[in-house]
Amino acid sequence: MRADRLPGLSKAGREALVDYGVSLVVDMRPEREDAEDVYEPLPVPVERTPVDPAAVPAAWTFDSMHEAYLGMIRHFPDEFARALTLLGQAEPPVAVHCAGGRDRTGIACGMALWLAGAEPDAIAADHALSDESWAPHHAEWLAEAPDEEERERRRRITRPAGLTLAEVLEQVEQETGIRRLLVDAGADPAALDRLAQRLRTNP
Repeated sequence: MRADRLPGLSKAGREALVDYGVSLVVDMRPEREDAEDVYEPLPVPVERTPVDPAAVPAAWTFDSMHEAYLGMIRHFPDEFARALTLLGQAEPPVAVHCAGGRDRTGIACGMALWLAGAEPDAIAADHALSDESWAPHHAEWLAEAPDEEERERRRRITRPAGLTLAEVLEQVEQETGIRRLLVDAGADPAALDRLAQRLRTNP
């Protein structure tokens, strides 16, 4: 399952994580994103596979969601490969998150769904759930921007994703193949197969 920032869970949320049986949390944020936050450690094992948008100009300015996503995939293939390997090796259920659960996490989960044979429209529909989840928080996030330049960047980020993720994955598939990209970047083929099989057989 994909999620937003799990370290920020309430006590009840942490208990729910345990009750649900989550065996592993994969955190796709760099450490700088929570360096100043103080949280109790999550009550389940955590592995970090940091994908930092600040390292990719297109992913930071977010002038185009398509170029932002493509830039992250091209810049961080090793991290996406490791994230999917961890998800495939761990006993289900497992959780993966970044800050909002849509972009970095969405790419990783979109890749997993692609490997499982999901149709592009189904991948886009799953990805759109994050836009629905975050919509009530957009006004507050925009209001907190320190200046108009940052506010405009946040406006670009909050635009609905539409078919963008599916289109990016189709492009990567045509260029190199998603599975080949991941394996070449160090993913365990057997773990990718287990992950895809779980997604095909579990509702």
